[in-house]
Amino acid sequence: MSGREATGVSAWALGLLVLLPVPLLGALAAGGAMVAAYGSLSRQGPLAKANAAAARRWGAIFLIVSTGLLVLQLALSVPRLFGTPEPVGFLPLGIPILLYATVCLVHLVVVIVATLRARRGEVVRLPLVGGRS
Repeated sequence: MSGREATGVSAWALGLLVLLPVPLLGALAAGGAMVAAYGSLSRQGPLAKANAAAARRWGAIFLIVSTGLLVLQLALSVPRLFGTPEPVGFLPLGIPILLYATVCLVHLVVVIVATLRARRGEVVRLPLVGGRS
């Protein structure tokens, strides 16, 4: 047994799955893995439990928002495939996919910062994502 306390860093590191080179699958894998990691990490001590709970909350929010934006993009785009062939600019219909890319970028920054904090043995606390484990 090592003398170092479990920190729950792996729950945050799983958020890096967003970088998978398969379009759209990375966001689903990252959010889902962060949520799923809580079960095993919550039994590894209070620090690991706190960080895994924060990662679970962030992962769930990211998963819901990113999936919602993708569904919205599909809902706006698919009817255009079967509708009139009028030329339409990117921006009115492309707003959800631009927001999706922004959410993924914010997720990546949050995950990197939180992973580094958890690795140092700190409890990761995110603004606007309150809650207790």
